[in-house]
Amino acid sequence: MRMIDINRTIPTVLARVKSLQKGNAIRIATFKKDRHITIHRVNNTVLRIIRHGFTNDEYELEEAKLKKEMKTLLKQEFPRSNKVHLTSVSADERE
Repeated sequence: MRMIDINRTIPTVLARVKSLQKGNAIRIATFKKDRHITIHRVNNTVLRIIRHGFTNDEYELEEAKLKKEMKTLLKQEFPRSNKVHLTSVSADERE
């Protein structure tokens, strides 16, 4: 688990999602880890977004739309955060 600057979150996540294997995920969490966003790879083009924070939601999204969605998610879930935790979640780990 590593902490990254909130301004570097979108480029870092986009790069990590490209190399993500089917079934694996990336989790972005606040400093206290009480709110997080998990991005699962469903297949080659579809991602599953799970929000656990101000809003609890789960939906699927095309990978091409991830950048715009990430901007919205970061503003809603991490409005006052300067740094976030970025971790990889393997296929056998559960929520």
